[in-house]
Amino acid sequence: MASLAHQMAVEFENVTADVIEANEFPDLSRRYGVSGVPKTIINDKVEFTGAVPEEHFVAAIQQAAGVEPPPVPEEEA
Repeated sequence: MASLAHQMAVEFENVTADVIEANEFPDLSRRYGVSGVPKTIINDKVEFTGAVPEEHFVAAIQQAAGVEPPPVPEEEA
């Protein structure tokens, strides 16, 4: 998840990524209720624990930013 977050930050100028080692920052771990890793928190609005596919990560960023995801194209018959 850290690598994906950093890739997003490189690709998009409005995205920043900070990766924190939970064991080294126990105050932050308590503040955000870290009980498992990786734990991803986006704009203090969306959070999840564990790895997710890239498309779910992008959707979570859009949700946290209040951006509507693009429509899914209908499959051609």
